[in-house]
Amino acid sequence: MKYKRIYTIEQYNEYCNVYEKLIMKNSEKYSDEIDLLELLIEDYDNRTIESIGKKEDMNPVEVLQHLMDENKLTKAELARQLNVSRQLITEILNYKRNISKKMIAKLSDRFKMQQTAFSREYELKGNKKAA
Repeated sequence: MKYKRIYTIEQYNEYCNVYEKLIMKNSEKYSDEIDLLELLIEDYDNRTIESIGKKEDMNPVEVLQHLMDENKLTKAELARQLNVSRQLITEILNYKRNISKKMIAKLSDRFKMQQTAFSREYELKGNKKAA
């Protein structure tokens, strides 16, 4: 069997790379394989989110902090990888600034997760709602 359920981050990254290459080639020719990879990647995303905490228990900032810890990323390194300022990362982690739609896309791409992990509402310091 060419593909099987994803259990490791290495396998996940490999499948994501294959998925991207197939999309770039000819999506009609590889449509069944692309569909299967989408399902496997989505399944891993959902299980990963659940393993770091129930979706309703973790807000996007907590998810981000957990992923940074898990990947041993500093604020400065994450900022470089996302091409944003370190101050922006600090403000997000300190609940001073919400996560913009553009930033949600960058984070989901960087951590290979669904955008919903970073797009739930949470409270900013000062009781402002963030999206």
